[in-house]
Amino acid sequence: MYRAGIRELKLTNKRFGERYYVITKRVVGEILQSYLSLYGPDSLVESMAEPYFLDFLLVASGLDELEGDSTLIMGAILKETLNPQSGVAVLGGKSLSRFDVPKELESIAEYFGLSERWVQYLLYCSRMVAKIDSVALQDGYDLYFHMMLLSRSRIWTIIQLSREPYSTNARRYHWFSGNVKSFVDEPHNGILAVEKKPIVLDMTARDSAEARRTSVELLEWEPSKLRRLQTYFRMHKQTKLTQDPNRVEYVTFLTPRGSINWKLLQRLHSSPPRDYEQLLAVHGVGREIVKLLALGSMVYYETSPSFRDPAILAEELVDRYGSAEILWRLQQVVDSINASDLVEAEKRRALARLGDAFGELEGVAG
Repeated sequence: MYRAGIRELKLTNKRFGERYYVITKRVVGEILQSYLSLYGPDSLVESMAEPYFLDFLLVASGLDELEGDSTLIMGAILKETLNPQSGVAVLGGKSLSRFDVPKELESIAEYFGLSERWVQYLLYCSRMVAKIDSVALQDGYDLYFHMMLLSRSRIWTIIQLSREPYSTNARRYHWFSGNVKSFVDEPHNGILAVEKKPIVLDMTARDSAEARRTSVELLEWEPSKLRRLQTYFRMHKQTKLTQDPNRVEYVTFLTPRGSINWKLLQRLHSSPPRDYEQLLAVHGVGREIVKLLALGSMVYYETSPSFRDPAILAEELVDRYGSAEILWRLQQVVDSINASDLVEAEKRRALARLGDAFGELEGVAG
């Protein structure tokens, strides 16, 4: 059913002309306004958290032909098309724009009736999502896009993009407020990728629960003992940990190679966080500290974090979300196209694109 793959997660240098942008923005805008009329702002925000729904919009508008740049262009269109008056605010964006969330959130707070407490909480959510996908989840990709969609009901979705250095691969991360029970325990709605890596440090996996606990407990130890970890494996000394050939690569992966803020670790030792989420929320806690503590968990506690890549490939989407759920969202997009103010030729073109890409469209198009 999901024949399109995730073509837009391969970065390219294709150009996008201004005229094409104007046309595409109008098509997307009409579909979204129709969707809002049929299903409401809350449903739109929730649907954006489902990876395949964004794929439907990309394909229907023809943006998937741009591959790697398609999500970025869609983000710009969403920001121009949706506004608080429509019931959905779009914050952040590409590169430096992703740091504009605090300023933009302040500007919509009064319109949405957000208290200062709610504003601070939403800012915390934005920061933690970015921190998790760059520090707690270490998959070799660097974030360059962060977009939050927020409804008047305070329902939010965050979509992030990252790129792999020295390759054309990208990843897309989806978060939904309704599914985040904890920022550090299986918080994602989905992570789309074109390939899975053999080793990824995922401190948000359920299998990493014990490693999260011991990572916090290690901060109660003298930092000098943690410092020995950094040099221990550089000296090629052997332990039962490294004598296991299946775990040598994990130890090598976790051994810090960058600089570590030992002054920060000393402060954390003096005032330890109560849990792993509070640890990650500390400014300055980055990839190397997270790896060092995960390594300490393996050496001193014999507790291993998860090294399984949590990304989802295109062919796994149906198994992960179920065909009924995907077809239901596809039906919503089809209904929105049919009920939109697009001319008939544009409607047929959008529906044909969906049918070519995802198949089984005739089963829901009516």
